[in-house]
Amino acid sequence: MQASLWNTFDSVRQELDGQYAPMRVAEDTGLPVAELEIQARRYVEEHRGEPRIRTKAAVVSFILENARIGVDTFDWFADHIATGDIVRKLQAEWYAEASHGIPARQALGHACAVPNLDLSHTSPDWRSVLRYGPAGIRDRALDAVTTAKDEEAREFYAAVARVYGSFCTYIQRLAAEAERTKAIRVIDALNALAVGPAQTFHEALQISYLYNQVQEIDGVFVRSQGIFDSLYLDYYRRDLAEGRLTRAQAKELVKFYFEKYAAQHFPVGNNVCFGGWKQGGRDACCELTELAFEAFAERKSIDPKLSLRLNPNTPEHYLLAACECVKRGQTGIVFANDEVAYEMFRRRGKAEEDLIDFVPIGCYEPAIMGRELSCSMSALCNMPRIFEYVFAELDAPESVEAVKGCYKRLLRGVLEEAMAQTRLREELWRVVNPSPVISGTMDSCFEKGRDVSHAGTKYSTSGIMCAGLGTVADSFAAIDYLVFQKKLCTWGELRGVLEQNWEGFEELRLIARKRAPKWGNNDDGADAFAVELAQYTAELINNTPNERGGHFQMGCWSIDYSVKFGVETKATPDGRKSGEPLAKNLDASIAMDRRGVTAMINSAGRLDHTDFPDGAVLDVMLHPSAVRGAEGARLIAGLIKTYFKKGGLFIHFNVFDVDALKRARVEPENYASLQVRVCGWNARFIDLSPEMQDCFIAEAEGKQPV
Repeated sequence: MQASLWNTFDSVRQELDGQYAPMRVAEDTGLPVAELEIQARRYVEEHRGEPRIRTKAAVVSFILENARIGVDTFDWFADHIATGDIVRKLQAEWYAEASHGIPARQALGHACAVPNLDLSHTSPDWRSVLRYGPAGIRDRALDAVTTAKDEEAREFYAAVARVYGSFCTYIQRLAAEAERTKAIRVIDALNALAVGPAQTFHEALQISYLYNQVQEIDGVFVRSQGIFDSLYLDYYRRDLAEGRLTRAQAKELVKFYFEKYAAQHFPVGNNVCFGGWKQGGRDACCELTELAFEAFAERKSIDPKLSLRLNPNTPEHYLLAACECVKRGQTGIVFANDEVAYEMFRRRGKAEEDLIDFVPIGCYEPAIMGRELSCSMSALCNMPRIFEYVFAELDAPESVEAVKGCYKRLLRGVLEEAMAQTRLREELWRVVNPSPVISGTMDSCFEKGRDVSHAGTKYSTSGIMCAGLGTVADSFAAIDYLVFQKKLCTWGELRGVLEQNWEGFEELRLIARKRAPKWGNNDDGADAFAVELAQYTAELINNTPNERGGHFQMGCWSIDYSVKFGVETKATPDGRKSGEPLAKNLDASIAMDRRGVTAMINSAGRLDHTDFPDGAVLDVMLHPSAVRGAEGARLIAGLIKTYFKKGGLFIHFNVFDVDALKRARVEPENYASLQVRVCGWNARFIDLSPEMQDCFIAEAEGKQPV
């Protein structure tokens, strides 16, 4: 490559950030979106009655071959195509048609759980994407058609061959447009990828980006970019050895690659994983890990979000490099514990040889890359809201054990109904969303001749997000303290207080908040409630069959549903008022972890994290003064190691002080770079809703240094 093409990232970064708003395409390269949609819909209407996977493949192929495209001359990666989200519109219509008669959430017997058809949380087999390339996957499917065992398999292979043939055509179209516009950075890579697999670092990054785009055109979000350092290391080393790239040039490519994902996937971001174990127990961190984290640090951006898998053999300097980013406020990194994850996967029946390909899907939902369809938000459970039904059902319980018994019985009913409703929705996947693009990367789909929507993957899981564990534990502790231990009120009186939203009972509310035991303080009483309820919930969910040949699995996290569910949840016994946020993820309730981060780690460490195959994460907020100076990164690393030794699965951080947050509220123009870890993604503080800003301020106010 010409030397003049390099060292341009900073000068074109603003253009990179705005490249999708709007998408830049050339008018003479294809059909306008309106005409594209008219013709696609005409095809669908004319072919009613045909297998849906055939129809879906035809529509995706038509889009790839006829949509307008564009190539930026300043970019190292080509990808612009104007699709109008046609497939997602069709999906919504197919779902509405197929789900007629399935009750909506409002028709359920409770308001505590949300059943879903989760088409979002997926990871392809990135190894196959790189090994075969689109042309290789097309040829593999064409060969399989001739030996298909049944008609469904023939339809499946034919659909894969069709979409990947059109994928090759799309790349050829981009290459021709690059030739026409003299976009010399991408011409060679595109021409090579149209006919074969990636051979260079640049080509490997380019095809991964194009694959990501084509899968999402097919209507399935990609929520993991795989294990970056393991996937791309050989390409990187070979390019350096053969003189095609310098280290600095490779880092610039990574910056472009990260920036494009940030521009396209804001605000929730794409998850890029690093590290982990290799076969034989060696750590997978390497020189490419170091380079990528340098690029992440130098960009100072909120996206993409990174995951770092850690194990006892991880060299210290890789961990410290990531912790240095966190220390500076670049907190878009989640740390994963390989030892706990591996044991968790083993208990779920995953094969030992598959475990090296563990990736966090979406935010921090564990899955096996390329062999698992992990629909991690197949149902959502608002655990604290069940107390509304407990108080409605119980008149005069004699002990907190009686309250727990009622809660557990109601929880069982809520979850059984949620899973039954989710299974009804999962039955629809084959007609709503057959997915030949992602299926084409999966060896198991080829072996079975089945799409991912019809149990084609080796592992097929449905996650249930269980939100508000800290609020549940605190509520039980408050009931026990107020009603049964101190007898400050009767059960009936507490019910009336909650109906009044604590109005007129401020003294009792303060006792509930300040004196009753609280989760997150290494308190035996409160922690015991959390441990018991988490274990019971896991027993109800884990290994219950789903409708895709796999099982449901529990997640103990909430993301921003701590706020969304809080809005619809009435007052709870822990002193929380109606509409206020629930405890987030594994955290204590806002400002209730009074004994510091070590106590919170001890509380969370009492849980058996192998019971959470859909993920569980601890958020830690640190004041900048606590991590200032040369030892700041080591302090963060020490917290991570301590948590992992106690059995924690995922942990991430925020580093800010309340004064900065308050100033950002009134002077947003001066705090454009202040980023916060919202849940499983980062955001600029000034872009958050007032409600979310209030949450962070309240949390920070409860954790000011002495």
